[in-house]
Amino acid sequence: MHTSRSADGVVVVGYDGSPASQRALVWAAEVSRALGDALKIIHAVELDVVPSRRGYALRPLNPSLEMVAETMVGGPSTWPGTPLARSRVRAVHAFGGPAAELVDASMTADLVVLGTRGRGRTRSALIGSVSSAVAARAYCPVVVLHDLSHHAHEGRRDVPVPGPECEVVCAVTPGTGSPHADRIERIVGAAARLAAGCSAPLRLVTVAAPSADNRAASPYATDTLALSHPGLSVTTQTLEGDPVEMLTLTSRDCGLLVIGAPHKGGMAAVLVGTPAHRMIHDATCPVMLVH
Repeated sequence: MHTSRSADGVVVVGYDGSPASQRALVWAAEVSRALGDALKIIHAVELDVVPSRRGYALRPLNPSLEMVAETMVGGPSTWPGTPLARSRVRAVHAFGGPAAELVDASMTADLVVLGTRGRGRTRSALIGSVSSAVAARAYCPVVVLHDLSHHAHEGRRDVPVPGPECEVVCAVTPGTGSPHADRIERIVGAAARLAAGCSAPLRLVTVAAPSADNRAASPYATDTLALSHPGLSVTTQTLEGDPVEMLTLTSRDCGLLVIGAPHKGGMAAVLVGTPAHRMIHDATCPVMLVH
């Protein structure tokens, strides 16, 4: 997919006032500040449930989207993060389906961030998961965060953000052939850019089946990363077992888990239980999907 992105970089975040979208907003704001990117907040409403712009009057959001943006640049607020420059924050109301609006915005973005409410996999498929649709169709990497209500017993309520003490974990799947190598290059490259921008360590993790040839599961060569991202701390690790279980476990305290986006999207992908959709549902940290 060839698109024209801003030279300065843009992080897009979907916002609807829900706890999950609030977590996504906090994460997106901190990462956009670390990367030096602009932040674009999109609140999308389905047209078929809005009789008219006058009838809508922006009532569903409390506080309003404008107030949310104002708090992020140092206005009266309880904003938990560092204030952003006013010129770097833009709030947009979009009258259309959230998934379609976020996919459209991804054409000129470097990253799309959104929250998901943690429904079960099958239910998400049947009602139409926005996160699944955006992850499958976006033109740039997509980060998905849960509101953690389904992980409440684990006690973590903060928003983990990549940084010096909060690493980025990137899954490197075993495989052969040029298409696979190109895909891994894109996934690792996206993970390295974000880790370097946030001054976070990067850990490349390969999960191999217990019976697999260890040579086929050897970690990604890190030589090129040192050239493109000087100073980036990179480690490699090879684990054995179920990829979803091992990656979910090893990344539980990290700032971001980076994986490949599913080759198929929508209801079919969720119902068949692709590893990507299983990890979105099971992970306790933000998950970034890269095509």
